[in-house]
Amino acid sequence: MATRVPTPKKVTAPVVAPPQALLALWWRPWMMGLGCWLLMVVATSAAQAQQASPPAAPKVAKEAEAAPLPAKKLEEALQLLLKATKKDSSQVATQRRRFRPTEIEGLVMDQTITKVGHDFYDAFYSIWEAPADAGDFTILIQEKPARGTSTLISVTVNDSELLELPLQPKPEVIEETASYAFEVTTQFLLQARNDSRLLEQNGNRQPAEVF
Repeated sequence: MATRVPTPKKVTAPVVAPPQALLALWWRPWMMGLGCWLLMVVATSAAQAQQASPPAAPKVAKEAEAAPLPAKKLEEALQLLLKATKKDSSQVATQRRRFRPTEIEGLVMDQTITKVGHDFYDAFYSIWEAPADAGDFTILIQEKPARGTSTLISVTVNDSELLELPLQPKPEVIEETASYAFEVTTQFLLQARNDSRLLEQNGNRQPAEVF
């Protein structure tokens, strides 16, 4: 009986890198770690700089960028401004002459104290119309207490008391008294105007020469 001879098994030895290759690859982990550390430092610095930087100021347009006006146009603008100012001044003066205050043309004042006195003032003022060229005048309608239900009404023009009449609380009496006071006051102002004109004429006349 023949005997089998066992065949020897092949055993592969582990491949070991040569020492030159190990020496060439030892720096890679260190370089990767150093790169990550540098990246973190750069990112942190950028974030801090962005937080600390103040907001950008808005751009202001420079006045020097606008082209200056020529001398001729500047002179024309000044002339137009002067003309407009003179025109406004003349209009204001015209309006002041046209709308004069009522105190200059005449003033009627109510100094009554009772309802009867107020009714007399209303009746007088409703028919009152100053004569032409009467000038400056002041009319005072005053009231004084009297006996019974009557009252005393006085009319004063420019510190001259023209009349003082008793007044009863009757509508017809009030209207008649107001009409009478109107006539007396009008005649007084007309006479004062005529006297003033006469004085002006006499003042303008030259005295006669004496030989």
